[in-house]
Amino acid sequence: MRPKMVDLGDYIPGGKYVPSWLLNLGERYLGFHALNKAHARIEEDMEAGSGENFFRLACHYLPLHYSLTGLENVPKVGPCVIVSNHPHGMSDGLMFGDVAMMVRDDIRIIVNEFLDCVRGMRPYEIKVDVYGGEEATRANLASMREILRWLKDGHCILVFPSGSAATYSRRDRRVVDDPWQTNIASLIRKTSATVVPMHISGHTGILFQLVSLMAKGKRAGLLPREIKRDCRMRHTIHLGKPISPSEMRLLGSDEALSDYLRLRTMLLRYPGTPHGSVMEIPPLEQPGGRREVPAEEAAVTAPPKHAPIDEGAHAEALEAEIRALPEECLIYRSEANPLCIYAIEAHHSPLLMKELGIQRERTFRAVGEGTGTGCDLDRFDDTYTQLIMWDMKSRRLAGAYRIGRVDKIIEKHGIEGLYNADFFRFGSRMRSIFPQSLEMGRAFITPEYQRLAGSLDTLWMGIGHFINRYPNYRYLFGTVSISCAYCETSRALMLACLQQHYMDEQLAGDAVALTPPTDLTLYSEDRRLIESAVPDLQVLNTVVAGLEPDGKGIPVLLRQYIRLGGRMVSFNIDAGFGNTLDCLVVTDLQNTPERLFRRYRGVHAARPEEEKA
Repeated sequence: MRPKMVDLGDYIPGGKYVPSWLLNLGERYLGFHALNKAHARIEEDMEAGSGENFFRLACHYLPLHYSLTGLENVPKVGPCVIVSNHPHGMSDGLMFGDVAMMVRDDIRIIVNEFLDCVRGMRPYEIKVDVYGGEEATRANLASMREILRWLKDGHCILVFPSGSAATYSRRDRRVVDDPWQTNIASLIRKTSATVVPMHISGHTGILFQLVSLMAKGKRAGLLPREIKRDCRMRHTIHLGKPISPSEMRLLGSDEALSDYLRLRTMLLRYPGTPHGSVMEIPPLEQPGGRREVPAEEAAVTAPPKHAPIDEGAHAEALEAEIRALPEECLIYRSEANPLCIYAIEAHHSPLLMKELGIQRERTFRAVGEGTGTGCDLDRFDDTYTQLIMWDMKSRRLAGAYRIGRVDKIIEKHGIEGLYNADFFRFGSRMRSIFPQSLEMGRAFITPEYQRLAGSLDTLWMGIGHFINRYPNYRYLFGTVSISCAYCETSRALMLACLQQHYMDEQLAGDAVALTPPTDLTLYSEDRRLIESAVPDLQVLNTVVAGLEPDGKGIPVLLRQYIRLGGRMVSFNIDAGFGNTLDCLVVTDLQNTPERLFRRYRGVHAARPEEEKA
């Protein structure tokens, strides 16, 4: 008779004296019977020379059914570590192995002592003890050395860094992974392995969670019962973009790298994360055991109807209006650069203003923003100064920035004359800086010039020289948009990072958003990781690029403001402008790094003085 995979008599005191009928009853209740039956059939197939690997047979006979995205992200050769959350138990390991074996057969999966009882898995495993004491620690050191050798030889390791199945957290009020072990991060650094994050959906049942809370070390006996539960479900597995060694070198410690890998894994679970096409992995009755199906997409409302973009004036007419501008309108020009900056007023330049509105709408609409009208001009354009970037060689508008002298605007039109007063209610601390402030906004660079080196720099040269004409202004404030061209998960992550790392300590909360971004949130356990996992803009840019299908990082203008010393005050959703996330930022020119201050304003420019008390 073939030996059982798991014998209940081995797990209870005096088990050999318990009647067989009672042991069989217990095994059926705990799930041992189904597990033993499936394991026997797997061994029979393998002894008969089945062409399928152990993991595929296990997912077939239990059965475990899951859908999969991102299989192309697993490298076919070279040292690789696939890290995954651990929501269930044994079924995670079986599905994990099945996924990896679709790409490469040189895998080793790090397992605990319970999975070690699965005889068919032993050729693929490296065993660790997650519950033992000092002896287990010494044994685990030997396992770590084996993992190190395997990776240095260019092979693939599969690991659950939490070491055990996820448990209920009173702090987070949900089931979450246990803390991830930092020794895995250390091994990854030493071997320069590529890391692929993987997320498995779901969690264990209520009984398992109750036992975990009361006596975590005793819950292993319930794992077979959990497999019965897992076999009734359809699981979802997402593989994220590979994380390169150079990317991981941005993190200073193993603890930070471990948190980073966990965050990259957990971000895959959000509905707002793009996952691409779905591969269904059914039992073996279907030839090949897999099939491609269209990507699952959330219901999307029909995009709003936009008016056609207006037709602009000819280049000759625009150039004639440029030449007719007074000499003082030229703000910045360099002999080595065909781009120059002019400051114009609406009533002096009707053709240029019309062209500005057309190019503004065209540029914003290309990234999912825009007003939907043929020409983006509003009532504020009549009272604000426009800094336009003009290409003298090609005779066309390359970009623009709108600037308002806040003291002059409030003097004529009151606080309602400010553009951002339509979206925020300003408190006394914000109002106190208005006499020394310029309101910035509606910046754009046309698509043809966005990849041209120096376009944004030229625009900021113009801003710096404009400020030189009015040295009494110390603050720049305005909104930077994060458009819906970014997935919801990227937007939620950027919002969380800005709130944690880049808020203005004095002004935060003093501008109340009329429509705050209440839907752009991360789970509490993920927000806690940001402090160490995403310490700066460079890492944030990398994470966002890993989430976005086209690999784009955070908005360039957002990076620019933070480089200049800008800090966030509040956040708003602009429903009339493509539901963009608007970040209200204030830049105190006293805090701008010296190198950037001198670059944009000149070596002889003086910093604005502190306001006298």
